[in-house]
Amino acid sequence: MSQPWILVDGYSVLHAWPRFATRKARQMSLQQRREMLVGVLRQYADHSRRRVTVVFDAYAAKHKAEGKEPMHGVEVLFSERGKTADDVIERLVAQVGDKGKILVVTSDNAERQTVETMGAQTTSAEIFEADVEAVLRELAGMVRLHTRRGSVGPRHSDWDP
Repeated sequence: MSQPWILVDGYSVLHAWPRFATRKARQMSLQQRREMLVGVLRQYADHSRRRVTVVFDAYAAKHKAEGKEPMHGVEVLFSERGKTADDVIERLVAQVGDKGKILVVTSDNAERQTVETMGAQTTSAEIFEADVEAVLRELAGMVRLHTRRGSVGPRHSDWDP
């Protein structure tokens, strides 16, 4: 594994980030909030060039939630019924040779201790949010810069007929 791999406990982030606690966000369905999180993580992964996998619990679900096809830069996994996102994250960490390049994002202290013992790095959902926000601000600044220039690519008048 050459690039850092970020494993995100999806519900830990959904419960910790203020953007998912707004009145508007609380009126959304759980599926819509998951999709919103995946969209933010996709932007983060694209700009930071990091591999991101977000894992959601389906522990007590009567029906396994169906994820969409993996989005570029973000893989979405749901635990099997009777398993937790923590179980999936631990299995993924155990399968990787270079565990030092894995960052597990969760605010569950017991889970953080478990994967740290396995060799992975960890951070809380709150600290990860600050990193994501910094990357998204940088991306927004680049977009504004290109917009002020009037064009991202060559102008139509620059093309040879």
